[in-house]
Amino acid sequence: MVMLLMLFVGAESLSAQYHKERRLVREGNSNFEKNNFNTSYNRYNEALEHDATNYEALYNRANAYHHLRRTNPQDSTLTAQTTFRNYEAIAADTLLSDMQRAEVLRNLGESLFSEEKYEAALNAFRESLRLNPDDKETKYDYVLAKRIVDQKRMQQQQNQNQDNDQQNENNDQQNEQNEQNKDNQQNKDNQEQQQNPEADKPEEQNDNQQQNPDEEQGEDEEREGEQPQPKELSPDQERMLNAIQTEEDKTQEKLKEAQKALVIPGKKNW
Repeated sequence: MVMLLMLFVGAESLSAQYHKERRLVREGNSNFEKNNFNTSYNRYNEALEHDATNYEALYNRANAYHHLRRTNPQDSTLTAQTTFRNYEAIAADTLLSDMQRAEVLRNLGESLFSEEKYEAALNAFRESLRLNPDDKETKYDYVLAKRIVDQKRMQQQQNQNQDNDQQNENNDQQNEQNEQNKDNQQNKDNQEQQQNPEADKPEEQNDNQQQNPDEEQGEDEEREGEQPQPKELSPDQERMLNAIQTEEDKTQEKLKEAQKALVIPGKKNW
Protein backbone atom coordinates (compact mmCIF):
# COMPACT_ATOMS: atom_id res chain seq x y z
CA MET A 1 0.00 0.00 0.00
CA VAL A 2 2.83 2.39 0.86
CA MET A 3 4.59 1.67 -2.43
CA LEU A 4 1.39 2.13 -4.38
CA LEU A 5 0.75 5.41 -2.58
CA MET A 6 4.24 6.71 -3.44
CA LEU A 7 3.86 5.78 -7.11
CA PHE A 8 0.49 7.50 -7.20
CA VAL A 9 1.89 10.67 -5.65
CA GLY A 10 4.83 10.64 -8.08
CA ALA A 11 2.54 10.21 -11.06
CA GLU A 12 0.35 13.06 -9.87
CA SER A 13 3.44 15.30 -9.52
CA LEU A 14 4.69 14.46 -13.00
CA SER A 15 1.25 15.00 -14.42
CA ALA A 16 0.99 18.40 -12.77
CA GLN A 17 4.45 19.36 -14.04
CA TYR A 18 3.57 18.19 -17.53
CA HIS A 19 0.33 20.12 -17.50
CA LYS A 20 2.12 23.26 -16.29
CA GLU A 21 4.73 22.85 -19.01
CA ARG A 22 2.07 22.39 -21.67
CA ARG A 23 0.14 25.37 -20.33
CA LEU A 24 3.24 27.58 -20.61
CA VAL A 25 3.89 26.41 -24.18
CA ARG A 26 0.27 27.12 -25.11
CA GLU A 27 0.53 30.60 -23.57
CA GLY A 28 3.71 31.17 -25.51
CA ASN A 29 2.04 30.11 -28.75
CA SER A 30 -0.96 32.35 -28.09
CA ASN A 31 1.22 35.41 -27.51
CA PHE A 32 3.33 34.54 -30.57
CA GLU A 33 0.22 34.58 -32.76
CA LYS A 34 -0.61 38.02 -31.35
CA ASN A 35 2.95 39.22 -32.18
CA ASN A 36 3.70 39.58 -28.46
CA PHE A 37 7.14 38.07 -29.06
CA ASN A 38 8.71 39.18 -25.80
CA THR A 39 5.97 37.56 -23.70
CA SER A 40 5.94 34.40 -25.79
CA TYR A 41 9.76 34.17 -25.50
CA ASN A 42 9.51 34.34 -21.71
CA ARG A 43 6.77 31.68 -21.60
CA TYR A 44 8.87 29.25 -23.64
CA ASN A 45 11.80 29.82 -21.28
CA GLU A 46 9.55 29.01 -18.31
CA ALA A 47 8.37 25.85 -20.02
CA LEU A 48 11.97 24.75 -20.65
CA GLU A 49 12.68 25.07 -16.93
CA HIS A 50 10.38 22.10 -16.49
CA ASP A 51 11.70 20.15 -19.49
CA ALA A 52 14.85 21.41 -21.22
CA THR A 53 14.41 18.90 -24.06
CA ASN A 54 10.93 19.96 -25.10
CA TYR A 55 11.25 20.34 -28.88
CA GLU A 56 8.22 22.57 -29.31
CA ALA A 57 9.40 24.97 -26.61
CA LEU A 58 12.95 25.08 -28.04
CA TYR A 59 11.82 25.56 -31.64
CA ASN A 60 9.17 28.18 -30.86
CA ARG A 61 11.52 30.07 -28.52
CA ALA A 62 14.06 30.33 -31.38
CA ASN A 63 11.29 31.64 -33.65
CA ALA A 64 10.15 34.15 -31.00
CA TYR A 65 13.71 35.43 -30.56
CA HIS A 66 14.10 35.83 -34.33
CA HIS A 67 10.96 37.94 -34.62
CA LEU A 68 11.69 39.84 -31.40
CA ARG A 69 15.03 40.93 -32.79
CA ARG A 70 13.52 41.87 -36.17
CA THR A 71 10.86 44.05 -34.52
CA ASN A 72 13.33 45.70 -32.12
CA PRO A 73 16.36 46.61 -34.22
CA GLN A 74 17.35 49.30 -31.71
CA ASP A 75 17.98 46.67 -29.01
CA SER A 76 21.69 45.84 -29.34
CA THR A 77 21.37 42.89 -26.95
CA LEU A 78 19.38 40.99 -29.58
CA THR A 79 21.81 39.70 -32.20
CA ALA A 80 21.55 37.70 -35.40
CA GLN A 81 24.32 35.42 -34.20
CA THR A 82 22.17 34.33 -31.26
CA THR A 83 19.35 33.53 -33.66
CA PHE A 84 21.66 31.37 -35.77
CA ARG A 85 23.03 29.58 -32.70
CA ASN A 86 19.53 28.82 -31.40
CA TYR A 87 18.53 27.05 -34.63
CA GLU A 88 21.89 25.32 -35.05
CA ALA A 89 21.75 23.94 -31.50
CA ILE A 90 18.31 22.45 -32.14
CA ALA A 91 19.30 20.97 -35.52
CA ALA A 92 22.29 19.26 -33.85
CA ASP A 93 19.97 17.15 -31.65
CA THR A 94 20.32 13.59 -32.92
CA LEU A 95 16.99 12.62 -31.37
CA LEU A 96 15.03 14.81 -33.79
CA SER A 97 13.19 13.24 -36.67
CA ASP A 98 14.10 14.16 -40.26
CA MET A 99 10.96 16.24 -40.54
CA GLN A 100 11.76 18.17 -37.36
CA ARG A 101 15.38 18.83 -38.41
CA ALA A 102 14.23 19.88 -41.89
CA GLU A 103 11.87 22.39 -40.32
CA VAL A 104 14.60 23.86 -38.12
CA LEU A 105 17.03 24.10 -41.06
CA ARG A 106 14.42 25.88 -43.15
CA ASN A 107 13.95 28.51 -40.44
CA LEU A 108 17.71 28.81 -40.05
CA GLY A 109 17.95 29.45 -43.79
CA GLU A 110 15.24 32.10 -43.63
CA SER A 111 16.97 33.92 -40.77
CA LEU A 112 20.28 33.82 -42.69
CA PHE A 113 18.53 35.05 -45.83
CA SER A 114 17.02 38.02 -43.95
CA GLU A 115 20.59 39.00 -42.96
CA GLU A 116 21.71 38.76 -46.62
CA LYS A 117 23.93 35.78 -45.88
CA TYR A 118 22.81 34.11 -49.08
CA GLU A 119 25.52 31.47 -49.39
CA ALA A 120 24.87 30.13 -45.88
CA ALA A 121 21.10 30.35 -46.40
CA LEU A 122 21.39 28.36 -49.63
CA ASN A 123 23.30 25.60 -47.80
CA ALA A 124 20.64 25.47 -45.06
CA PHE A 125 17.79 25.22 -47.60
CA ARG A 126 19.66 22.52 -49.51
CA GLU A 127 20.13 20.42 -46.35
CA SER A 128 16.47 20.93 -45.40
CA LEU A 129 15.30 19.69 -48.82
CA ARG A 130 17.55 16.66 -48.52
CA LEU A 131 15.59 15.69 -45.39
CA ASN A 132 12.17 16.78 -46.69
CA PRO A 133 12.16 17.03 -50.52
CA ASP A 134 8.42 17.74 -50.70
CA ASP A 135 8.42 21.00 -48.73
CA LYS A 136 7.19 23.57 -51.28
CA GLU A 137 8.07 26.56 -49.10
CA THR A 138 11.68 25.41 -48.75
CA LYS A 139 11.87 24.74 -52.50
CA TYR A 140 10.80 28.30 -53.21
CA ASP A 141 13.31 29.68 -50.70
CA TYR A 142 16.06 27.53 -52.21
CA VAL A 143 15.38 28.71 -55.78
CA LEU A 144 15.29 32.36 -54.69
CA ALA A 145 18.53 32.06 -52.71
CA LYS A 146 20.25 30.22 -55.55
CA ARG A 147 19.25 32.89 -58.06
CA ILE A 148 20.73 35.61 -55.86
CA VAL A 149 23.89 33.60 -55.20
CA ASP A 150 24.38 32.90 -58.91
CA GLN A 151 23.91 36.58 -59.75
CA LYS A 152 26.44 37.59 -57.12
CA ARG A 153 28.94 35.00 -58.32
CA MET A 154 28.50 36.20 -61.90
CA GLN A 155 28.97 39.81 -60.80
CA GLN A 156 32.08 38.90 -58.85
CA GLN A 157 33.46 37.10 -61.90
CA GLN A 158 32.73 40.10 -64.11
CA ASN A 159 34.39 42.41 -61.61
CA GLN A 160 37.39 40.12 -61.50
CA ASN A 161 37.58 40.05 -65.27
CA GLN A 162 37.33 43.83 -65.38
CA ASP A 163 40.09 44.14 -62.81
CA ASN A 164 42.27 41.77 -64.84
CA ASP A 165 41.54 43.68 -68.04
CA GLN A 166 42.33 46.96 -66.34
CA GLN A 167 45.56 45.54 -64.97
CA ASN A 168 46.54 44.23 -68.38
CA GLU A 169 45.72 47.57 -69.97
CA ASN A 170 47.82 49.36 -67.37
CA ASN A 171 50.70 46.98 -68.03
CA ASP A 172 50.43 47.55 -71.78
CA GLN A 173 50.38 51.31 -71.31
CA GLN A 174 53.40 51.10 -69.04
CA ASN A 175 55.30 48.97 -71.52
CA GLU A 176 54.36 51.32 -74.34
CA GLN A 177 55.51 54.30 -72.30
CA ASN A 178 58.81 52.56 -71.55
CA GLU A 179 59.35 51.87 -75.23
CA GLN A 180 58.49 55.46 -76.10
CA ASN A 181 60.94 56.75 -73.50
CA LYS A 182 63.60 54.45 -74.87
CA ASP A 183 63.00 55.67 -78.44
CA ASN A 184 63.05 59.29 -77.31
CA GLN A 185 66.35 58.77 -75.54
CA GLN A 186 67.81 57.07 -78.60
CA ASN A 187 66.67 59.91 -80.86
CA LYS A 188 68.14 62.42 -78.45
CA ASP A 189 71.48 60.61 -78.43
CA ASN A 190 71.50 60.47 -82.23
CA GLN A 191 70.75 64.18 -82.50
CA GLU A 192 73.53 65.03 -80.06
CA GLN A 193 75.97 62.88 -82.00
CA GLN A 194 75.02 64.56 -85.29
CA GLN A 195 75.45 68.00 -83.77
CA ASN A 196 78.82 67.10 -82.21
CA PRO A 197 80.36 64.18 -84.18
CA GLU A 198 83.66 64.46 -82.27
CA ALA A 199 81.95 63.89 -78.91
CA ASP A 200 82.29 60.11 -78.97
CA LYS A 201 85.96 60.03 -80.13
CA PRO A 202 88.80 59.50 -77.64
CA GLU A 203 90.03 62.63 -75.95
CA GLU A 204 93.63 62.08 -77.07
CA GLN A 205 92.53 61.80 -80.69
CA ASN A 206 90.52 64.99 -80.39
CA ASP A 207 93.56 66.78 -78.96
CA ASN A 208 95.70 65.58 -81.86
CA GLN A 209 93.09 66.64 -84.37
CA GLN A 210 92.80 70.03 -82.75
CA GLN A 211 96.60 70.61 -82.87
CA ASN A 212 97.85 73.28 -85.31
CA PRO A 213 99.11 71.69 -88.58
CA ASP A 214 101.98 74.24 -88.67
CA GLU A 215 103.10 73.03 -85.26
CA GLU A 216 103.03 69.45 -86.48
CA GLN A 217 105.20 70.38 -89.51
CA GLY A 218 107.69 72.26 -87.30
CA GLU A 219 107.99 69.27 -85.01
CA ASP A 220 108.70 66.97 -88.00
CA GLU A 221 111.45 69.27 -89.31
CA GLU A 222 113.01 69.56 -85.90
CA ARG A 223 113.08 65.76 -85.58
CA GLU A 224 114.74 65.47 -89.03
CA GLY A 225 117.48 67.99 -88.07
CA GLU A 226 118.35 66.19 -84.92
CA GLN A 227 121.53 63.97 -85.01
CA PRO A 228 122.00 61.04 -82.76
CA GLN A 229 124.24 61.94 -79.84
CA PRO A 230 126.95 59.45 -78.81
CA LYS A 231 126.55 57.93 -75.46
CA GLU A 232 128.96 59.16 -72.80
CA LEU A 233 131.64 56.54 -71.89
CA SER A 234 132.41 55.47 -68.42
CA PRO A 235 136.03 55.86 -67.12
CA ASP A 236 136.77 52.13 -67.49
CA GLN A 237 135.45 52.03 -71.05
CA GLU A 238 137.58 55.11 -71.91
CA ARG A 239 140.80 53.52 -70.47
CA MET A 240 140.12 50.33 -72.42
CA LEU A 241 139.69 52.25 -75.68
CA ASN A 242 142.94 54.16 -75.02
CA ALA A 243 144.82 50.93 -74.41
CA ILE A 244 143.48 49.42 -77.64
CA GLN A 245 144.44 52.58 -79.53
CA THR A 246 148.01 52.47 -78.08
CA GLU A 247 148.47 48.87 -79.19
CA GLU A 248 147.14 49.77 -82.62
CA ASP A 249 149.67 52.62 -82.86
CA LYS A 250 152.55 50.29 -81.92
CA THR A 251 151.44 47.77 -84.53
CA GLN A 252 151.40 50.44 -87.25
CA GLU A 253 154.96 51.56 -86.34
CA LYS A 254 156.27 48.00 -86.63
CA LEU A 255 154.62 47.61 -90.04
CA LYS A 256 156.23 50.77 -91.29
CA GLU A 257 159.72 49.67 -90.17
CA ALA A 258 159.27 46.25 -91.79
CA GLN A 259 158.39 47.85 -95.09
CA LYS A 260 161.60 49.94 -95.03
CA ALA A 261 163.78 46.84 -94.64
CA LEU A 262 162.05 44.81 -97.33
CA VAL A 263 164.25 44.13 -100.52
CA ILE A 264 162.38 44.87 -103.67
CA PRO A 265 163.70 43.04 -106.77
CA GLY A 266 164.97 45.36 -109.51
CA LYS A 267 165.38 48.27 -107.15
CA LYS A 268 168.24 49.38 -105.07
CA ASN A 269 168.12 49.16 -101.43
CA TRP A 270 169.89 52.38 -100.64
